[in-house]
Amino acid sequence: MKDINATVMVDLTPSKEEIFKNLQKDARWGIKKAMKEGLIVEEAKDEKSWNEFYKIYKEEIGEKSKIETLEHVKKYGDVLFICKKDNKIIAGATLDLDGGLDNSPKLSRNASLREYLYLQPNNLLYWKCIEWCKDNGYEKFDLGGWQIKAKGNLIGVNQFKERWGKVVYYEKDYPFFKAIGRKLVRNFGFFSWLSKKIKKIKAD
Repeated sequence: MKDINATVMVDLTPSKEEIFKNLQKDARWGIKKAMKEGLIVEEAKDEKSWNEFYKIYKEEIGEKSKIETLEHVKKYGDVLFICKKDNKIIAGATLDLDGGLDNSPKLSRNASLREYLYLQPNNLLYWKCIEWCKDNGYEKFDLGGWQIKAKGNLIGVNQFKERWGKVVYYEKDYPFFKAIGRKLVRNFGFFSWLSKKIKKIKAD
């Protein structure tokens, strides 16, 4: 059964200069702020970097839903980017190279240490992911989803992603009952509340 989805897509066909110019003002400011504060983003392949990123990911995601295993995170993380401040890993992001809309690279995981958010690490991570995809010949970059009828903190997540590209709607096939459940959660407050309660119980 089909259900509607949405994501934010970044068009990588213009030059890097044009892509940067087309970002919303807040995104450009965040990138410049992070660089001014001395943050560095680099691609990492070593086990230590994966473990450090996973610790940050568990700390952030564990407050919201069931924690995935490191193996599961790696399964959907073909490329790992880490953000450092004074040689300390403070944030990270992973790319699933064919997991996005139209088999484009997708931002699959992103997490940051809360105490360093004022340095804008996520803005620099997003930009470096865009640059990497551009340099590797991709024409699109999927930011990993945009919540239709977002509630709570997801409103802020949506607004952050909107700084970088265009919201795109599309349909996807789901098992019948999962599709029905998605529609109920999206359209009725009670089912949205119930879904959050169930996720919290599973996380605990």
